[in-house]
Amino acid sequence: MKIKDKLRFPSFYWVLGAFFLLFFIAEVINHRFELNDFKVYYLAMQNFINGDAIYYTPFGLQSGFYKYSPFALIPFSIFYAIPYIVASIIYYLLICIAIFFVLTKSYRLINEVFNFENTQKSTILYFTLLILLNHFYRELHLGNVNVLLLLLYLVSFEKLLKNKEVSAGILMGIGLLFKLHFIVLLPVLFLFGKFKTSILMAGSFIIGLFLPAVFLGYEANNALLKIWVSTMKGHNTNINSSSDTIYAWVNKLLSTIGLEQKNLMYSLIILALIAAVFLWLIFRKNHQKPIYSNFQKFSLIYLVVIAIVPSITLTDSEHFLFSLPVVMLSLFLFFIKPSITIYDKVFIITAFVLYGGNWHDLWGHRISVFFAYNGFLGLGNLLLIAFILWKIDVILKKN
Repeated sequence: MKIKDKLRFPSFYWVLGAFFLLFFIAEVINHRFELNDFKVYYLAMQNFINGDAIYYTPFGLQSGFYKYSPFALIPFSIFYAIPYIVASIIYYLLICIAIFFVLTKSYRLINEVFNFENTQKSTILYFTLLILLNHFYRELHLGNVNVLLLLLYLVSFEKLLKNKEVSAGILMGIGLLFKLHFIVLLPVLFLFGKFKTSILMAGSFIIGLFLPAVFLGYEANNALLKIWVSTMKGHNTNINSSSDTIYAWVNKLLSTIGLEQKNLMYSLIILALIAAVFLWLIFRKNHQKPIYSNFQKFSLIYLVVIAIVPSITLTDSEHFLFSLPVVMLSLFLFFIKPSITIYDKVFIITAFVLYGGNWHDLWGHRISVFFAYNGFLGLGNLLLIAFILWKIDVILKKN
């Protein structure tokens, strides 16, 4: 008699596609398909082309102010002649495609670079989706650019692994024009000898700053750049008290002895300490025969630096999507490495719950607000990063 096949989960990609479709239907039925962040880019682009103000102008919600460089509006110009509802559907589809590629590309790159065996692909992809579900929900609901930027930097990373430094540098420079905080990757590139990429990253960023002058004229573009800088300064005024940042968590420790700080020098000192840790990791030497290759060390540092960006900036919860590769790398360790102890696994699970477990409908409004107000998302992100750095030799050890 033929034995029945074991029960199997449906293909991850079918589940992911069904999630995108059902989420879209639910948003439309509940009159929530607004993509308010995309609306900011769309309306700011309209103003940019028509010669109207793009900064300090509310586009929808109270927080709906445009904060990126003038250049960042140029890609959105493809939607200029398209009605907003049609443009928003197209953009929603783009985010869905980007999430698909971010998940699959992260899995493939991590598996290839760090030589994991018995990878349990479906398990890792399903758990990654589960842990990041709340962040994906906000990205799809608001229509932000975070997952697109993450994909951009993963593609750049892939090109670096193939020694395509020119295209990698150009793409990374374009990313800076959307979120300047990715400049923290510049010293990493330089210290690992990616000089061509470093120069092209800085060069394409500078070119991008002045490219709108072709359409606006030098003086008008220069005026916009000054307002952009002013906007960034104003946006980060309260960064030391922003609950999910590393500054806020260090301040919580300092407050126990009455040394809480809020000035600029405090932020710079924290950043300097973070830089010192990464410098030590980069230049650390093994007394015995090296057990890992330089490109593996570069890969790990690159992914961790991307993950730390939302913890050193004043930002919203969906920006923590940048930590997706670190979440996936933690899952690789959790399911594959026998050297990971039960205590390590408890630590990882705790970090996962803090990072992605603030589901409003599960905990209720009071507990959910408590989680958000006290920065548990940021703490979870820091714990994941700390764990990856603590287990660096386990990750980089050749199989």
